Amino acid sequence: MRKLVNFVTPVKAFAGMMFAGLIILYMVTGTAYAAITGAAFDYSVPFVFILQGLVLTMIIALLRELILGDRIIKSWRFFRRVIVFGISLMVLLAVCFLVVFAIPSNWAYLWLIAVGVLMLGMIVIFGISEIYYQKTGDWYTEMLGIYKEKHK
Repeated sequence: MRKLVNFVTPVKAFAGMMFAGLIILYMVTGTAYAAITGAAFDYSVPFVFILQGLVLTMIIALLRELILGDRIIKSWRFFRRVIVFGISLMVLLAVCFLVVFAIPSNWAYLWLIAVGVLMLGMIVIFGISEIYYQKTGDWYTEMLGIYKEKHK
């Protein structure tokens, strides 16, 4: 039971943060889209959008935990795992794209813009993390070399 709770808790927390970000992005992109195009924007969030957002964020959070977590893929570098995560996320979003546009609605464009911005943000954060981890690793390697020189 403890292993299940230890697996589900980070997935649930990340999905919750992503869902909140998705709703906020939907409102921001809706306002910007209305300002740019001159179309009226209804500030209510469609129920279908909430359900799709919940399912999408749970799937993304599960993918993140399985691919980027250290439970399954332990030997790969973080950057390689980010590439696999990005490819799987693109496939997931392509499927969502096909499903959303199969159901005609006037808010599908905003949904795709919000999800695209969310994905771009995640890629930027992961890229920055990889650069940080690489710089930190280089610094530790340098400090280890200095330590070995002192204690020969």
